[in-house]
Order: sequence, then structure tokens, then C-alpha cells
Amino acid sequence: MSRRPYRPEMPDDPAAAVRSLRACRDVMIGISNRVRINGPVYQQAHLVLTAIDALVTELTGDREYFWSIGSGATPDQCKAQEEKAARERGGIPWRK
Repeated sequence: MSRRPYRPEMPDDPAAAVRSLRACRDVMIGISNRVRINGPVYQQAHLVLTAIDALVTELTGDREYFWSIGSGATPDQCKAQEEKAARERGGIPWRK
């Protein structure tokens, strides 16, 4: 019997994974905004959103990674948002 090769805990490029998750999450929000509230498509879109949020929490350690900070954000919140964007662009190393 052959042995399965070692697989790392994190993807090779977590920034690319998070960028893709962000794009998919935006599409699911758009879908849920255009269909009947609590209809089957709306519910399935929210299931996908929940799964995306769970995966990004695993990748980043931040349950609120995709949450908007709003117009009343503190300077620390703005800085954290800028760091997230820099990580996704590859400007800051990802956590291991």
C-alpha cells in the first residue's frame, strides 16, 4: 500500500486563497440581495457565506476578517484594515 505524501496545514499561497474567498463572498452577498428573502437561493447563499467565514477564520485567526469597519472607525481599526489589504496583496508575510 502506498503512503499518502505529507500535506501542509496551510495553503502555499494563503493570500490568494483569501482573495478568492473575498470575491466569492461578495458574489454571495450580491445574490442574496437580489433574491427573495428566506427563499431557497437566499438560504443557500448564506450557507456559503457561513462556510467562507469559517474558512477565513481558520486561515487568518480573525473571525471578523471580512467585516466592514464603517465610517466611525478608530485609527487602529483603519490600520488593521490596511494591514489586511497588504497581506492579501502579498506585501506583508502571512502568519504561519
